[in-house]
Amino acid sequence: MSLRRAIRAEGLGNFLKLGYAMATSQKVAPAPKPENEALRAARVNDSGLIGRDVSRQFEIFAEIAKTILGCETGMVNLLDGACQYTIGAAGRGYDPLLGVPQELTFCQYALLSPEPFIVPDTSLDERFADSALTKPPLNCAFYAGFPLNTPDGVVLGTLCGTHSTPLSPGDEQIRMMAKLATTAASQIQLMIEQSELTASRIGTMLAKFRQFAPDGTLDELMGFLDFCARGTAPAEVMEMLAGDSIIAKEAGSWRLTRDGTDLRATLGLAPETYRGSEQTTAPQGQGVDDLLGKLG
Repeated sequence: MSLRRAIRAEGLGNFLKLGYAMATSQKVAPAPKPENEALRAARVNDSGLIGRDVSRQFEIFAEIAKTILGCETGMVNLLDGACQYTIGAAGRGYDPLLGVPQELTFCQYALLSPEPFIVPDTSLDERFADSALTKPPLNCAFYAGFPLNTPDGVVLGTLCGTHSTPLSPGDEQIRMMAKLATTAASQIQLMIEQSELTASRIGTMLAKFRQFAPDGTLDELMGFLDFCARGTAPAEVMEMLAGDSIIAKEAGSWRLTRDGTDLRATLGLAPETYRGSEQTTAPQGQGVDDLLGKLG
């Protein structure tokens, strides 16, 4: 862990408080390793997301999680077997390139099951009660971690929330969080698929792309992949995609056309997480369920 990065992320005052808490507290009871830990850790390390700042794609998930749970902090975390990396957060400062030892986290326990791991009151749980997690500056009295599951049952990390007083989320909150975690996991899976593109696969994809856009270029293909992942691409590429009838404007937002949807399926991409380039903040009066609908 880089000392300078840690101080910058936490602020000097909080960094000193955290150091004191760690020095005077019991360690978090270590969680058992998942049965597929070697595969799980390899998937995370091979994802291409560790060591990259992808916070722009994931802060929205943390913000919505914070809203759903009514808690102070929301986070999207990846755990690679050694460290936990926060790739998106709301309610606290963080450094997406800074790893925290996995054995110091709540989220290590959320890796053990595809179901949510919820601790309504950490003071009543002997695994965490006297740990640094429950003391200033973190003050985590509540934790809820929702696994980021791949289609084949590998837990890459968590979508989680923490609060400084105990909370007991209801069934509807848990349902909405599980749905949001599934959407976040799909976004991660899509980004992994993009990072795994090889030169030969790009060539194959370009040939398939040209079935829909006969004069399509590599830049246009990569722009289409960007659009599927983030709902946007460089302006000149957006115009090229529109000219090939792959995307079109609808109610002021760019969206895939029928050809675009067929192209996405032909390329073997996961369904896009963002359906258009509209802002992912809810208009006044719009419920969180509607916002979740936009995210998947």
